[in-house]
Amino acid sequence: MSLLYVALQFTPLPVWHGRNYRSLGFRFGKICYISDVSEIPEETYPLLEDCELLIMDSLRPDRSSSTHFGLPKALEEVRKIQPKRTLFTGMMHLMDHDNVNEGLIKLKETEGLDVQLSYDGLCVPVNL
Repeated sequence: MSLLYVALQFTPLPVWHGRNYRSLGFRFGKICYISDVSEIPEETYPLLEDCELLIMDSLRPDRSSSTHFGLPKALEEVRKIQPKRTLFTGMMHLMDHDNVNEGLIKLKETEGLDVQLSYDGLCVPVNL
């Protein structure tokens, strides 16, 4: 039996998770994963350039909390980062999955944003 070892490089993505707590997202290849985020500092944006898949925190449908993006702020960040595709994660029970996704689909038509809510069991094929 032969084994194949593959090295995968991760780039830490410093973000804020509340006012005084630095959290890390991670980039591997052209995939960027950022949960537990309330603010993205300016020095992190260059690390997000050419992101093909962004997986990001979006806790509430209406507003952000002190430690997590809400949907309006998360969408603002997507517009700034401009990934090819975005999946939101970490939603609370107030996020009506079907209704929110219907609204997000319209953003593809009006703004060219490919954004949707993730769900348990979602499989996303990626090339690394």
